[in-house]
Amino acid sequence: MRWWSVLLLGGALGFSLRRDGLQTRYPESGSYLSPPHEKEALIGWGVFLRDKEECLALHNYGLVDYCSLIHTLQYFSVPFIILWVLLLLWLLNDTAETYFVPPLQYWSSRLRLSPCMAGATLVAAGNGAPDLVMTALAPTTLESLHIVICDTLCILCVAGGAFLFIRSRQAGEMHADGKESVEHALGQLDARTYAGSAAWLCCALAYLLFLLGSGHIGLPSCAVMPALYIGFLTTLALLDDGIPYEVPAPAGPPPPLPGLTLQKDAGYLETLRFGLTMPTYVLRWMLIPPSDFYWDRSRRVFSSASPMALLVFIGWTTGLSLQWYVRSSLSMCILFSAICLSTFLLVLSGDGPEIPKLYPLTTLLAKVSSVLVLLAIARELTSCCKTVAFFLGVSRFVLESTVVPWGNSLGDLVTAIAMVRQGQAAAAATALFASPLFNVLLSAGLTLIISTSHGQVISLDSPVQQMQVAGGAFLACIMLCAALIFEKQVGPFGAAGLAGLYIIFLVGVVAAELQRVA
Repeated sequence: MRWWSVLLLGGALGFSLRRDGLQTRYPESGSYLSPPHEKEALIGWGVFLRDKEECLALHNYGLVDYCSLIHTLQYFSVPFIILWVLLLLWLLNDTAETYFVPPLQYWSSRLRLSPCMAGATLVAAGNGAPDLVMTALAPTTLESLHIVICDTLCILCVAGGAFLFIRSRQAGEMHADGKESVEHALGQLDARTYAGSAAWLCCALAYLLFLLGSGHIGLPSCAVMPALYIGFLTTLALLDDGIPYEVPAPAGPPPPLPGLTLQKDAGYLETLRFGLTMPTYVLRWMLIPPSDFYWDRSRRVFSSASPMALLVFIGWTTGLSLQWYVRSSLSMCILFSAICLSTFLLVLSGDGPEIPKLYPLTTLLAKVSSVLVLLAIARELTSCCKTVAFFLGVSRFVLESTVVPWGNSLGDLVTAIAMVRQGQAAAAATALFASPLFNVLLSAGLTLIISTSHGQVISLDSPVQQMQVAGGAFLACIMLCAALIFEKQVGPFGAAGLAGLYIIFLVGVVAAELQRVA
């Protein structure tokens, strides 16, 4: 807990220096990390912050206005922000495990996809949404590439290390219970698919290093990146074992939806936890229809509410007014389709146990909704952390190297952990390489294609730091692949090695920032 105390003490000290106008290393900025900038009064700090390009994730229609919160409550905002961050982290983990994985299992079974193909397509596309948005919002092309590369390194080191740690812990628990040996408890992952994905990721990073080293990027060189992704999917299909994922058939009466029923023998703490978390479950079930192969009255009610609730949620999180849905023929068609689907599910679907004919459509809606909810939670968490970091005087370089990649990679982290816990280790292992590959070849590739679509040639000014981070991501890819291949031999040391590599990267970021402001 010492580092938490140091962080809180540093935040209070930084606020005092801003408020009292004491002399620091940079008297004009009140920060040890930021260079001097235009001096702002405390009363106008919130407006000043919203005008900064570093706070692109902040919007005046967001759930919480963190600028006003910190400005109004000052020191007392610290406990509220800590509790809010913990709540968002819990929502991310629970949404991934309870809402994101079931529709993935359904469509993997319905499309007869193997776990590895599902991880390379459905999971990678879902987790790549935050990275695509943040890459498109970056002010410059070099910063877009920097965010993508840092995202890749974070996914490989943090999410990959968490995957290895959870697998090793599960094997240790089963071995301690005397059920299986450690080697048998770990199971056998098909090395062909994740090793092939790792090879393609190394090729993509090598090509990105080539583009950065050339210093000039044109449209022909950008068009190669989506072509490489098509080649990756083709290779993965050839290497796939072809064994589709099978979902066990539901047996017995439909169980109650998670989070909506309190056990009869629940104690005081369990009752308190249920009372605090139940509204979040109700809201998420309204947005994400159940996809657990069961059907009853509660599932019918929530599924019928999901289409309209999702439209309201999209309008709320994107700043669109409800009048937007009646302004054009396309928006009116979307609204009419949502009304028809809600009406059919509520009136004609029945109370089960037979699932309705439109059940595949509700599970597809659940897949899209779960991705959008995870994106909204990750964006809110990133906004909170970016505001606090900027308030403490952290520069945009540090934010784009740490906070932004953390927010973009949270989906990969929580889905990897949730899939391992639910027996989807093969799909999670492939997604660890397929998600960064999606970011590098599609997110960065499409951004570069748009920037060069009018015949422009992008000139990169001394991308030394980006090339160094890309080299670290290349090394992390090799380390993670080797740790998966020799998982039974290295055990938890593979996760420790990846964690050590990421710590070296963070130390390098801090050193580069201190050198810049010196």
